[in-house]
Amino acid sequence: MIHFGENVLDGIPVEVARRRARRIGIRVLQDGRIAVTVPKWGGTLREAESFLRSKWDWVAKTRAKVLANPSPVPSSVPPSRGEVESLRALLADLNSRWAAKLGEKGVTWTLRAMKTLWGSCHVVRRRITYNTELAKVPREMVEYVVVHELTHLKTARHGPRFYRLMDERLPGWQDLRRRLNKREFRIVQAEFEF
Repeated sequence: MIHFGENVLDGIPVEVARRRARRIGIRVLQDGRIAVTVPKWGGTLREAESFLRSKWDWVAKTRAKVLANPSPVPSSVPPSRGEVESLRALLADLNSRWAAKLGEKGVTWTLRAMKTLWGSCHVVRRRITYNTELAKVPREMVEYVVVHELTHLKTARHGPRFYRLMDERLPGWQDLRRRLNKREFRIVQAEFEF
């Protein structure tokens, strides 16, 4: 039976933690460790272990790929103060230009370190939060994230209407998204949720 904290399953280190999450999640980290997230409200260790064992073939294959292709950039290095300030200036420009172009008024935004998202949008408050890791990303990918989050003000969910609006607003966004998500500085190489 696994427990919270460090575990070893079949010789592979597995870190189990309870976090604010909706689902049990499995992530293969850059260094080959497996991170299992158990929702703070709901979800048991027994369910987490059962889910982990049901996905063990995927875990082993994904871990082998991650270890065969190590990232040249350490994932734990946060952006410098200068990089974050440059990002702040870029976001100020992109947000004001795109909000005006899309007719969005009263939108505020902030920066913070986030583990798994490039950005998030609180539709009711009209507030967007951007990940400080965007400081390490090329400008066109930052612009994609800005347009993506501003598009959520028209439609909160990812669905046909959202994708249609993205196609109208930023042709070629799919390639930007693909390139952004394949960047080698990512902390999480692969993940699976239950």
